[in-house]
Amino acid sequence: MTQIPDMTQVFDTMRSGLAIVTTAYRRKPAGCTTTWISRVSFEPPLVAVFLSPQRGTLEMIRKGKRFAINFLAEDGLALARQFGFSSGADKFADVQYETGQTGAPILRAAVSYLDCRLERIEKFGDHEMVLGKVQHAAIQRPDAPAVYDPATFFLNGERAESANEAHHG
Repeated sequence: MTQIPDMTQVFDTMRSGLAIVTTAYRRKPAGCTTTWISRVSFEPPLVAVFLSPQRGTLEMIRKGKRFAINFLAEDGLALARQFGFSSGADKFADVQYETGQTGAPILRAAVSYLDCRLERIEKFGDHEMVLGKVQHAAIQRPDAPAVYDPATFFLNGERAESANEAHHG
């Protein structure tokens, strides 16, 4: 039998965008931080996000049948942590957002966003793929998008902020 190396360490060498997936069901917003996002098709315009079934946001997407992918700027690390580490809390407290065309929250702090209608959800291994058809997309800020780096994302306090600033110049 072939031994597989520690995939977590290998994946930690990969870089991807940092985003917050948002949704709403019965006027209650929900969201979580994610980096597992993929373009699927230009025509029709399809995107996929991969979420853990343990995320409350996944169940809200399933019920509300809509979601938005809010791509963060380099200054969005604190917001990404707020949506990534505070399960069950009011993640939207003090967060400015508008309601998108689908009804999903669009974060004003986002560099850009994709507002999507749910096409389907499929289980793959320990995650579920959320496939959405893009209804609206926009760039809101001219800032550079954030790049997820686990070495800085999982640090705490000021040390993380200064490490992030040093990494991005």
